Amino acid sequence: MLNRWCACLLVLLSSVAFADGKSNPASGAHKNLPTKLPVTTSSVEARKRFEKAMQNLEYIRSADALNDLRRSVKADPNFAQALILISHLSRDPDEQRATRSQAQLLAARVSPGERLLIRWLAGVQEDNYVPAIAAMNDLLTKYPQDQRLAFLAGGWLVRQERYGQAVVVLERAVTLAPDYPAALNELGYAYAFGGDFEKGFVAMERYVALQPDQPNPHDSYGEILRLAGRFDAALEQYRMSIRIDPNFGSELGVADTYSVMGKEEEAREEYARAVVFTASESDKVEYELHSAVTWIRENNRKQAERALRDVAKHAHTAGLAQLEAEAHRVLAMYDPDYKAAVKQAQAGQNALEERHELSRSDRDEEKARILRVLATRSAEAQVMDSASSAVKQLESMAQKSRSQVIQLCYHAAVGAVLMAQEKYAEAIPHLEEDSANPLSMRLLWQAYGSTGAAEQAGAMAAKLAATNVPTTEQALVVPQFRASLVSQAGQP
Repeated sequence: MLNRWCACLLVLLSSVAFADGKSNPASGAHKNLPTKLPVTTSSVEARKRFEKAMQNLEYIRSADALNDLRRSVKADPNFAQALILISHLSRDPDEQRATRSQAQLLAARVSPGERLLIRWLAGVQEDNYVPAIAAMNDLLTKYPQDQRLAFLAGGWLVRQERYGQAVVVLERAVTLAPDYPAALNELGYAYAFGGDFEKGFVAMERYVALQPDQPNPHDSYGEILRLAGRFDAALEQYRMSIRIDPNFGSELGVADTYSVMGKEEEAREEYARAVVFTASESDKVEYELHSAVTWIRENNRKQAERALRDVAKHAHTAGLAQLEAEAHRVLAMYDPDYKAAVKQAQAGQNALEERHELSRSDRDEEKARILRVLATRSAEAQVMDSASSAVKQLESMAQKSRSQVIQLCYHAAVGAVLMAQEKYAEAIPHLEEDSANPLSMRLLWQAYGSTGAAEQAGAMAAKLAATNVPTTEQALVVPQFRASLVSQAGQP
């Protein structure tokens, strides 16, 4: 499988980087290695601002970290490490491109370690995943005692949905520094997203205990509690975060929790509050998109379509091509009419092709998500030529890219087409690759049932019913699935 090949590559690289994870960090091969990634700048002010930025990043105050990085670059325009981190953190496509390009031009002037950092973070934006991952692992090997690097790498792996590899990296960071809050935060997410809630809770409780007066520990703990279905406890943690810092943005967590609880009107009120507390246009559009999905949960088609079109217009006006495409993709998933769905998918593809600045990885990954929707909707409508065409495009993308998103979209699309052809046994291994997505989970449950795998079907049904992520896929699948289980349980 393409996805398994990529995962095996990363496991191999990670095993090399952390082969001595149980040894004494101060002994053996590590004793002659530098402990921290160098910071190359001749400006005292730039260095001061950079350190403040990294501290804010560890507090998960990304907006403050970005502002400090921008100030550091103002003090030293040739500060390559600050530039590549701006590109990594920014949600502005123009700023991403400009700072990434400048960092790459300056790479020859900085230390070998900083060149690896630039190769890693620029590579993932440019969809050069294999050399990017290799650079990340080389960087971790070169600086095995740099807990901040482990935090950055572990967090990136979590967001790439590579939870097993993230645990390896982050457990190493916690071994080096047991009371390092930033690594505990990411480790808690890696455990929880990987399905081990008990370890996730332990990590988060340690995180909260280390920084009880900071908002993010409570915000993060709230998110993991919500994932586990402990909604009241999640709301308590989010509200604690808001009391500590009303400007931090935990209203979004409250809103998402209300949404998966089925309290959609309350959720919309909280999303409206969350919009007020962000200055980022991309965040505003994203919150509006979350709010629009509440109408899907209420099965109010008229309001959902109106809200989603408003989101697409807002994103278009703001020049946010990916979010514009995503709004159309959600409409393509939701519209019951196949031809209308295809038009929405095409509108999403058109948005990606407009002359808006967008990194190659963001563009290709959103394109893959749209192709997945096209393949799935076409297969459901038995328009197999269109379904096959979308799958072929995804296969070509998956062969060229090691993006986790593209790999999962390819397998999900193949699995959906095979299910429509009633080739259940063949569909299973593809759908298992995407077994965290409610759309694939529902198909996988059906495939297990159709092949007589009753135990696997039961386990998948339980997992699907317990899925509490505030996504469109969850809104489209999980509430109806839960209702169907209740209905079946009530039948004689």
